[in-house]
Amino acid sequence: MNLSYAWLQELVASDLSPNALAERLTMAGCAVEEVQEVGGDVRLVADVTANRPDWLCHWGVAREIAALTKKPLRLPMWTLREEETPVTNLLTVNVLAADVCPRYTARIIRDVTVGESPEWLKRRLVAIGLRPINNVVDITNYVLFETNQPLHAFDLDRLAGRRIVVRRARPGETMTALDGTRCCLGEEMLVIADAERPVAVAGIMGGADTAVGSHTRNILLEAAYFEPRQIRRTSRSLRLFSDSSYRFERGIDPSAVARLSARAAHLIAETGGGKVASGVIDTAPDLGQPWEMSMRFERCQRLLGVPIEGAAIAEILRGLGLEVLHRDAAGIRVRVPPFRQDLTREIDLIEEVIRIFGYERVPEKTGLVVRCTPVPPAVAATRAVREALVGFGYFECATDTFVPHAWLAGYPGEGAAAPLLLCNPVNAERPALRTRLTPSLLEVRRRNADESDVRMFEIGRVYRGDGDTPDPTWLAVLDDRGMEYARGAIEGVLAALHCEGKLTVEPIPDSAAAPALEHAAYLWVGERCAGFLGMPSAEVLRRHDLRQRPAVAEIDFNLLIALPRQRRLFRPLPRFPPVRRDIALVVPEKVRWVDLERLMHGRWPLVESIALESIYRGEAVGAGYKSVAFSLILRASDRSLTDEEANALRDAVVAHLTAEIDGSRLR
Repeated sequence: MNLSYAWLQELVASDLSPNALAERLTMAGCAVEEVQEVGGDVRLVADVTANRPDWLCHWGVAREIAALTKKPLRLPMWTLREEETPVTNLLTVNVLAADVCPRYTARIIRDVTVGESPEWLKRRLVAIGLRPINNVVDITNYVLFETNQPLHAFDLDRLAGRRIVVRRARPGETMTALDGTRCCLGEEMLVIADAERPVAVAGIMGGADTAVGSHTRNILLEAAYFEPRQIRRTSRSLRLFSDSSYRFERGIDPSAVARLSARAAHLIAETGGGKVASGVIDTAPDLGQPWEMSMRFERCQRLLGVPIEGAAIAEILRGLGLEVLHRDAAGIRVRVPPFRQDLTREIDLIEEVIRIFGYERVPEKTGLVVRCTPVPPAVAATRAVREALVGFGYFECATDTFVPHAWLAGYPGEGAAAPLLLCNPVNAERPALRTRLTPSLLEVRRRNADESDVRMFEIGRVYRGDGDTPDPTWLAVLDDRGMEYARGAIEGVLAALHCEGKLTVEPIPDSAAAPALEHAAYLWVGERCAGFLGMPSAEVLRRHDLRQRPAVAEIDFNLLIALPRQRRLFRPLPRFPPVRRDIALVVPEKVRWVDLERLMHGRWPLVESIALESIYRGEAVGAGYKSVAFSLILRASDRSLTDEEANALRDAVVAHLTAEIDGSRLR
């Protein structure tokens, strides 16, 4: 809803600037989202809630401002001058659908000169974002945004039979609306028709055939009250929307229809020089009666938590347009005008009181105790592991707990034995509760067969089926790049958890102990066997229909959580830069990276870290051999190392390794 600040100031002479007024209205519930300079005026853009259609006009918002500022509301006064000819001699109105058109009024203005609107009217419309058309149409728009009463002006001479019939559309009827839309009317739609055809879609938009133009001399002015649900259904069905339909959908004041029709007729006669026929055709002049409500002061104070004097409450309600019928020490009784359809319960009156009184004036009496709940170790560890593995380039999976029984065979460890089988599984092909996570990750790998360099992990519960101990949580890793990378991921997890104890790998000598894996090995953390590492066997690859052979690793997550943690000590950043040296060593195939790492670990103080880079097998190194490329990071705490020192240290490492490993050589 666009509001003109100058227009509101004419209705309520407040001392508030546009921005201050916008803030006061927003605090009271009429949220003003923007304040815009428009020529010599200021436009307030308000977001009006559906339960307050009375705020869709300047009178309604001005009434709110008057209540907030305790300034008088100055609504315009007018006297409608009518000629002697009664309107009933010039027009016939028949309402055949009173259930959806409870009230219809019509006035006749004759000998009107249709032309350009006066400057004051054009300025007012431009300030709220409307385009002036002519004095008659502009007055109907002006009164709509002034009072919230939709109006429509017909060219009386174009109405067949000078007759208005309010009825439902007949099968096959069509009409061209003012905006050029071709409307195919349904039988449930309400139309305004003359003696021959529809001339308007009731409450939404008039027809092009009877539009007011420069040729118009005699005008039929329509003002009505239509049932909101009927307008909403028709508007949505035709995809036809207007400022009138927006207001009819939310509900207007049914008691003010004839009075506001007179307001528009007066302005049309004033700007167009016409003569208003005597009287008005009104099908339900008594529609829209006020109702009475009561409010208890004790309940008001109990709900709001702040005492408000009865006199102040009466002043607030009176300022909002309610009539105070009775007030005593216990409560107040008021008469509610029909334009406030939202006031139906005692709590509604209490809300009106506090809106105007000011929410900010309610004291804060209740304290809220905020306590930081410690994060359980399992939750903190899970977060740390997830962050670490995602940082290494892995994607997390969440797979089904139920798997085929055949998937679980052949993996090392006691968790692979005796899976629980469901007697009545949801999916007959997946009757077993998983005892390992690896088969599920292999199945995910199969579904992503077209991808390369896949890296995945899952943290999930497995089920032993013994019933003696809680079902453990395990971490599984799958990596296309090889076993050394899967092992590196587990080492990264240990580092993220700051676990004490070094990860070591112990080959499983008996292939029958783990037929599902090749190059299978146990993973040890300190003195505890924590999991396993390996490559899927040919049988497992066929089982999962895999073309790739990724490396897999699983480790007991509960064991990782229970491991003692390293003390985290502050160490200043090194003052001197590192020096890197790369080495490629050809070693027999049976030599593992862990063996090389063990030979180098802790032997030279200037070696800060050792990192595996790649492993190569091929004709260049010969059958039965592989080339292991790794890097050394060298650093001294008291000086920058020279190239000579770094090269000498590199040569010492190579000499030591070649002396310890038979058949090894520098590549």
